[in-house]
Order: sequence, then structure tokens, then C-alpha cells
Amino acid sequence: MLEIRHLKTLHALRETDSLVEAAERLHLTQSALSHQFKELEERLGLQLFVRKTRPVRFTSAGLRLLQLADAVLPQLRSAERDLARLAGGTAGRLHMAIECHSCFQC
Repeated sequence: MLEIRHLKTLHALRETDSLVEAAERLHLTQSALSHQFKELEERLGLQLFVRKTRPVRFTSAGLRLLQLADAVLPQLRSAERDLARLAGGTAGRLHMAIECHSCFQC
């Protein structure tokens, strides 16, 4: 099953163009990041990028997942911000109505 962390790792790899730098950005070791990619590729049965190339070259499967990451990750960040505001009591709607009796003529 595809997980959010997989989208984040692919996004970081595209941004940094380096497994080592992507791992640093994600606070992982390079080995742990490589294992994540290998696990995902085995699970999908597809190679996501061509190893030992600089710049990193993504396969069509990798590019498709990057499209998904570009669509999903910003929505997740937005939802997290909204939920944090709700939890902090700084978001929501307040509906008020005012009735002014002196405005009416008898």
C-alpha cells in the first residue's frame, strides 16, 4: 500500500536530486531511505528512478507518483494547518444577529 511517507521521500529526492541530501532533509540515514525506496519498488513491482545517475532520472512510474505527491502533499499540509487552528480554538465560524428595536416605527 502506498503511504504518505513514500510520497514525501520521492518529493524530497526530486527537490534535492540526491539520496544523501533527501535523507538528510527527511532526518533519515541514506541507508534507511534506500530501503524505503527498495521496499516500495518491490511492493509495486516497478522501478521508480534510475540509480547511479546524476541528475536523478525518474521512470514513468516515479513521475506518476510525483504527480500524486504534488497534488496530495499540499492538501495534507493545508488540512493539518486547519486542524491545528481548530484544536487551538482559532478557527471556526461565529454567526451573530442583532435586532434593533429603536429602528422600527410604531
